[in-house]
Amino acid sequence: MTKTEIINRAIEVNENKVEDLKVQRKKVEEAKTDELSRMYLKYFGECLVDDDTIEVSDSYCYFKRFDPDYNYSKEMISITVRPKSWRDEEADKIETSFYSTSANDEFELKRMILIGNVGQVILDFQDDIIAEYNHIRESFKDKLSELNKDIWALERKVTDMKSEIKQIENDALIVELEKNGIEFEVDEDNLYRLPDLDVRFDFNIKRIRKIKVLDKTKSGKSADIEVQTVNKVWNSEASAYELAFHTNTYERVRMDKVSQLVTWNKEIIVSS
Repeated sequence: MTKTEIINRAIEVNENKVEDLKVQRKKVEEAKTDELSRMYLKYFGECLVDDDTIEVSDSYCYFKRFDPDYNYSKEMISITVRPKSWRDEEADKIETSFYSTSANDEFELKRMILIGNVGQVILDFQDDIIAEYNHIRESFKDKLSELNKDIWALERKVTDMKSEIKQIENDALIVELEKNGIEFEVDEDNLYRLPDLDVRFDFNIKRIRKIKVLDKTKSGKSADIEVQTVNKVWNSEASAYELAFHTNTYERVRMDKVSQLVTWNKEIIVSS
């Protein structure tokens, strides 16, 4: 196996580990959500009528009721248990959010009743709700933190390995650039897609079909290069445009620009 194949295999193994850990994390998050849902139902269950539902998402609890006029479950009111500052770990307040309307139909009047009932529960049990909320979050905190830490570590490892493969591929292209040169695919109808190169600050070469490094300075920062460009010219005898190729050499071109040209256009390089 080549080094790239070995690294790709390691990437696959670690990505599978990441997916397994994400499945575990999801199960823990769902368990936490279930605990929070039971807690909210304990306090606000009597506020619900008919087919009312609550949906819990971490610090949010949404009260929803089916609206026959719009044929979907509308959010009636939501409550948020949160700390005073993002720096604080424990929540210490409950905030409410609900829309205002001038409508006076039965649905909206009944919604007002729900909002009032929810508000009364908060007034009566705010401290208990906050305490239970913090307790539930704390009970899942260490496990979620551990899983997140493991996931992030593996994802960083995968990112580093992918960067290593990219560097190996780029190094191989530079070797080919200096040995045989690099050729790019030519689409006659879209020549503008071919790469271009600033050989000097005031001179840019467009529609490059081939490029090769002929010689490099001792520092390796500049190189003499051979470049073949392509453009369309009118053939009066055939009454049609045809491709014309021109080859020129340029001295002391910055090697970083040449390298960027090749690595940024890998998808159109003709395989050797």
